[in-house]
Amino acid sequence: MNLKYRRLKGTRDIMLEEMQRLRWCEERWFQVLSRYGYGEIRTPVIEPTDLFLRSVGAGTDIVDKEMYTFETKGGESLTLRPEMTASVVRAYLENGLTRQPGTVKFAYLGPMFRHDRPQAGRYRQFHQLGVEALGSDSPVLDAEVIQTAMALFEAVDAQGLSVHVNSIGCPACRPAYLEDLKVFLKENLERIPEPMRGRIDINPLRLFDAKDDGVTALLAGFKPITEALCAACREHHAVVLRLLDKLGVPYVSDSGLVRGLDYYSRTTFEITARRGRKQSSLAGGGRYDYLVEQCGGPPTPAIGFSIGVERTLLHLDDKPVDPQRSRQTPVDVYVACRDLASQEYALGATEVLRGLYRVEIDTSGRSLKAQAKGANLRQASVMLVIGDEEIGAGAVRMKNLETGEQRQVPVGSLMGAVREVLEG
Repeated sequence: MNLKYRRLKGTRDIMLEEMQRLRWCEERWFQVLSRYGYGEIRTPVIEPTDLFLRSVGAGTDIVDKEMYTFETKGGESLTLRPEMTASVVRAYLENGLTRQPGTVKFAYLGPMFRHDRPQAGRYRQFHQLGVEALGSDSPVLDAEVIQTAMALFEAVDAQGLSVHVNSIGCPACRPAYLEDLKVFLKENLERIPEPMRGRIDINPLRLFDAKDDGVTALLAGFKPITEALCAACREHHAVVLRLLDKLGVPYVSDSGLVRGLDYYSRTTFEITARRGRKQSSLAGGGRYDYLVEQCGGPPTPAIGFSIGVERTLLHLDDKPVDPQRSRQTPVDVYVACRDLASQEYALGATEVLRGLYRVEIDTSGRSLKAQAKGANLRQASVMLVIGDEEIGAGAVRMKNLETGEQRQVPVGSLMGAVREVLEG
């Protein structure tokens, strides 16, 4: 076959069994989120570029290398969203939700876009499930948010997970640590690869995210940020860890964990899964108490996280689904038709069934034997056969595919007959 068009590199088609698996996860995820008080939010996939420059931060890999940015005919710079937190904050402010009492809790699931190097579980268009809770600086909320993330993984039976937790301080204590870190890094500049040296003056904490063994070894010799926390941040972090212990959430205190986005403060966390010898990050988040103010709103503490959906599905089932071997959507009732007139008759005769059941009318024109095979492939419990005889009698021939029993059923009695088979 000479294909004229193919999907873009780093994108993928989701369909059939894989789509069913995704829907199964989504249903369970939103059941959990509703129990924790989150309401769904959907924002545009395109936003003003400056929103991400201000929130994510210039000098980050996302802003410098990975954003899909374009200019409109009117000269406006727009970007396909690379993450969701900034969009939620923008929506929170633009829609006047600062006047809402208490903590405002949002949940989302949608596509994000980054010009990243494609690999297993990582795509240029990918999906994130996440939450944002705005309006509280309580460490209790931090612990609850981490508990929420773990509950989402438990809902889809994800195993072998590890929670890493840290605190990166606040504007009162972090600047002094950053200055000491800059001095240390510049004293060891020859051990840092040239492309990474620009991070030292912009935000040296980003070097903790560097995928370089030499840099990792270098930073292991520097004092952990937790030793530089002010009294308020130390107390906040201690309460978070104490509550995680009380909740029975297993965690690792990881002083090298810093999130790669500028807006984080105090609590940061990451949830990883082991696949073979590799540790893969499935989720990450933290507190961003100053982002709302940076975006033009009043001082508003907040915390959130996002889960990589594709990475999570890969962790749940290591075997990729082959669309060509994938089963189509299961149905309850499969209608086999002898000809076009039978198909027309079937459309009216089965309309009442579709109020309750999943019905597939075979309009392929295949032989009845091939259509019967299709009924089995679609996991139908009932097959209806329609031809000239059935049309003349104002009826259908109904077959119970579990028992093999067949009988002719008048169209007016069809609902009751099908219900008897499907519901007993």
